[in-house]
Amino acid sequence: MNFNVTEKYKRSEKRKVILAALLFIGIIAGAAWMFISSESMYHKILAAIIFLLLVKHLPGAYKNIRNHESSYPSVSIIESENKIDISHKGAVVSMPLSDIESLRVQSLKGNVKSLLLTTKSFSNLRFEGYENLAEMAELLKKYTPAGKTKISTWYHR
Repeated sequence: MNFNVTEKYKRSEKRKVILAALLFIGIIAGAAWMFISSESMYHKILAAIIFLLLVKHLPGAYKNIRNHESSYPSVSIIESENKIDISHKGAVVSMPLSDIESLRVQSLKGNVKSLLLTTKSFSNLRFEGYENLAEMAELLKKYTPAGKTKISTWYHR
């Protein structure tokens, strides 16, 4: 069974990245203005430090916005072969379903929002924003050891 990230989730995450980048740009502009207009050496040093600390994150934010569409892996659970395939940008990583140690299903108002999968080989995998998460949870519950599935009604990130 194949699972892909929904378009709604992709748009939501891209919007968050763009808003964070705009906030950074606003703070950087404020620091630059403070540096130029202030006469106090303390304010100039503070503005320069803020400017230098934040400006280094702008190229990463630009790269994230630009490559956002291709940054989500596709997940395939192949029960006949007893494995999970995670494919991203042409690379496929396989993991046996027997490596699952525990599963945490996080829900909000009765809807599954994310899955936290602890495995022997990858330690922790988080699935959020995928279509049919409830169905994915049911498939993974079959292969989770007894007593190691936890349902969290309090959704946290």
